[in-house]
Amino acid sequence: ALSTSAKMRRLSRREKLQEDVKRLDIFPKVEPEVQQRSSSGAMATMVSVTAILLLIVSEFAYYRTVDVVYEYSVDVDMARELNLTLDITVAMPCQHLGADYIDVAGKSSDAMQWFIPEDAHFDLAPNQVEWVQRVAALREEEGAHGLDSLQRFLHGGMRDPMPDADPPLPGTKTACRLHGTMPTNKVTANFHITAGRSIHHLRGHSHMAGTVPGEAVNFSHRIDHLSFSEERAGAHTLDGDVKISDSHHTMYQYFLKVVPTATQRLDQTRPFRSNQYSVMEQTRNVEPVFGASGMPGIFVKYELEPVAVSVKERRRSFAQFLISLCAIVGGIFATSGMLHQLLSGAVAPEKPSLEIPASPK
Repeated sequence: ALSTSAKMRRLSRREKLQEDVKRLDIFPKVEPEVQQRSSSGAMATMVSVTAILLLIVSEFAYYRTVDVVYEYSVDVDMARELNLTLDITVAMPCQHLGADYIDVAGKSSDAMQWFIPEDAHFDLAPNQVEWVQRVAALREEEGAHGLDSLQRFLHGGMRDPMPDADPPLPGTKTACRLHGTMPTNKVTANFHITAGRSIHHLRGHSHMAGTVPGEAVNFSHRIDHLSFSEERAGAHTLDGDVKISDSHHTMYQYFLKVVPTATQRLDQTRPFRSNQYSVMEQTRNVEPVFGASGMPGIFVKYELEPVAVSVKERRRSFAQFLISLCAIVGGIFATSGMLHQLLSGAVAPEKPSLEIPASPK
């Protein structure tokens, strides 16, 4: 008997504990016999389910979308060297050309030690003309929308250099092609190609322009590539630029604003560090007859901007996607339920009150 009573007490304590736990339920159940179903409620349910499905599809498409994030910061990496990569063809023999570099830090050097001179034709073969046209189209596309060009630069493939002439061009090669990569300081500098070799000394350098016949001077040129990076990714501002002049006294000036840039795609573990630039150009006739001063040649002056740009591809995490789905489902059901109750209460006809007749005395 004692054992039976002890079991009964344990059962009563368990039932009491279960009742205490049930009081914590914030989702009370409604008995089916007291539930009321209506056509308006069914309509609200179908609208809610349709909205949920549409938003889920939209959310999934957004989850699969890659966002491009732009970040701006002060460039503090002043010790990193720039790599001036150049591929230019000048309508003059190589023996009459000289290339020099001088910066505000006082560094002056003969750039011909970095660039390879090759005798070339200034005219192009048909396959080379097609290459120039493709590069020009790519440059126009990537540079047509400002910062959006950096977004396309993320996927700019490695561009091949200009192919050899096919078929080979006849005649003597009277032009000079300079190509290569020159390391430079990360400061304002001036790179120029002029007539005659240069002599470097403690105070800078001097040009031996007097050794070049005047009729041989012609700085018509074609820039196949100019960038501040060792890799030929995308199309840069001056790629494919062609300048033709009939004068022997033409000075071409390019003023560049260089912006340190880092781009990183989703499939890259490390950002690709490059330097984008904008350019203003000027062409002048420096013939002494017109009273102009200057030296015929091609002058490229560039300045570094203090602001660096970082462009990265990002995709939302799966956890954020799940949280958004929960918010969509819960928010629509809660909102549709409140609206349905509000509208049902507003349009429901008022039930007539039942009057209880007075009993005769």
